[in-house]
Amino acid sequence: MRKSDLTIRAFVSAPKDTNVYVIVCGNEAAVVDAADCCDVLHGYLKEMGATLKYLLLTHGHPSHISGLARIKTEMGSTIALHPSDQDLLRQNGNGLQADLLLADGQSLELGDATIKVFHTPGHTPGSVCYHLRQTGALFTGDTLLKGEFGKIRGPHTMGLMLRSLKRLNSVIPPKTSIYPGHGASSTMSKEAWLDTLDNLS
Repeated sequence: MRKSDLTIRAFVSAPKDTNVYVIVCGNEAAVVDAADCCDVLHGYLKEMGATLKYLLLTHGHPSHISGLARIKTEMGSTIALHPSDQDLLRQNGNGLQADLLLADGQSLELGDATIKVFHTPGHTPGSVCYHLRQTGALFTGDTLLKGEFGKIRGPHTMGLMLRSLKRLNSVIPPKTSIYPGHGASSTMSKEAWLDTLDNLS
């Protein structure tokens, strides 16, 4: 497929400036993370003539799911989450549960596009990244940010984060665009600091 067949649009939600990404391929759409953006999301999907198929959560922290209940109620769709963050979603999402529990390496179809799931624990046990190889896009949540990685809590999670980042650096092509959960986008090739992680155990 061509890049022109797929559109990625970002919205920024207060109060933590969380990035919400809308991927549209044909008449199907997926939202990556679900902060408070329901009204603009409604308008954008109507403009694009697309139906929401997936609510793809990178992890279960409050700032990434604050609009989840309303979006689910008003637009339907399938909430997708890694099972290791199910408890976080229940705690922070007023009892909401995932409709689809994701596995590492799983592929999800969106129109003619394929979204591959990478389990990247560290920031949370169930953190995931979503890779659109055909268009060179990686949605990283709070795993990989521009120039840094997301917060970790203690030496055990640091080890998990290092393994996750090393894995991404080894399998994701350098030209891939990075769309993080907060802050500006980047590319894998601009995140040269990832190469230094091989020196760490």
